[in-house]
Amino acid sequence: MISVFDIKEDCCGCTSCQHICPTKAIEMKPDEEGFLYPEINQELCNDCGLCRTVCAFQNGYDISDDFAAPKVYAVKNKHEDVRMASSSGGIFSAISDHILDSDGLVSGVAFDENMNVVHKIAATKEERDEFRGSKYVQSELNHVYSEIKNLLKQNKAVLFTGTPCQNAGLKSFLDLARVKTENLILCDIVCHGTPSPLLWKEHVSFLENKNEGKLLQHSFRWKEAGWRGYNVYAAFDNGKSKLNTADVKSFANIFSSDAALRPSCHYCRYANLKRPSDITIADFWGIEKTMPQFDDNKGISLTLINTAKGQKLFEDIKSKIIYRESNTKDCLQRNLQESSKVSEKREQFWQDYHLRGYEYIVKKYAGYNLKASIKRKVKTALIKMGLQA
Repeated sequence: MISVFDIKEDCCGCTSCQHICPTKAIEMKPDEEGFLYPEINQELCNDCGLCRTVCAFQNGYDISDDFAAPKVYAVKNKHEDVRMASSSGGIFSAISDHILDSDGLVSGVAFDENMNVVHKIAATKEERDEFRGSKYVQSELNHVYSEIKNLLKQNKAVLFTGTPCQNAGLKSFLDLARVKTENLILCDIVCHGTPSPLLWKEHVSFLENKNEGKLLQHSFRWKEAGWRGYNVYAAFDNGKSKLNTADVKSFANIFSSDAALRPSCHYCRYANLKRPSDITIADFWGIEKTMPQFDDNKGISLTLINTAKGQKLFEDIKSKIIYRESNTKDCLQRNLQESSKVSEKREQFWQDYHLRGYEYIVKKYAGYNLKASIKRKVKTALIKMGLQA
């Protein structure tokens, strides 16, 4: 009898084990925190061990194609509307435009009709546009790895975007399945960690109840209020919209607290400059200090070119972007150096949630209370009077 992992900290939920299983014995099921983990149907399992072999999170990941050090760029998309619709500088749109224009396909993360965060595959730019913008929730991969495998077998070009562990899992799955990957571009994000999908679903219900309408649009990084920080926007089917109110911003505050991240995120193997992808993208935080002439508070993409394949793609899109060369010293941010630390409040946070529910934890941990509301209003008033920056 075999199991895929021994402790939860060793499972990132990438689904490579589920996809490689020759007898379809593995199913991804949520635990009490809402994170998906592989469960083996022992009646179907033949003890082949492939589920253990394919696990890049436990066994290490392939960086044989990586440059000794990544090439670093600060990037803006030339199209202002694209940049404003993006979380940072719009590099993802430039990359994915090139793939789609070459008759390829793009896999990325979108909200579905129920505001669940899921991986999809897009064949058009209209479908791809759903992938723009950060979604601070662990996405459901479903059968995307298998779909990409089939597309590659048809000699289709594919761009996959996701967290580093999802990229490493896909690469390991395809290698073990002996699928040629010369037409695959892997693109990862600099990831702080993935919070619970269960809490996200609770948050959606919480917002819909409080605002008496179905949530239609949600943005963790609303650019109309500027690029820096978490400006959170929500719109409902009753015409109501909100920006940075206590209810709307509560989930982002939980995310920032590190109390609800997946356990493996605190032991991330990819929180360094040795990336499992061809290209890494992120916000270029701190650029106002290192390259102030390039910054306009509308979003700058940090772009790390990790492989020769990534470099070729970057050369192909240079006409679509404005860029400046940087270096690894100026681009370093916390999750390019180390994992997010375990919050000392994590255990109590989950106890409180299971005993008292979502509204209780947003009041206790996420600023959804009268005292915090007064502080926000005072700060806003001081800023308007020019007494506080």
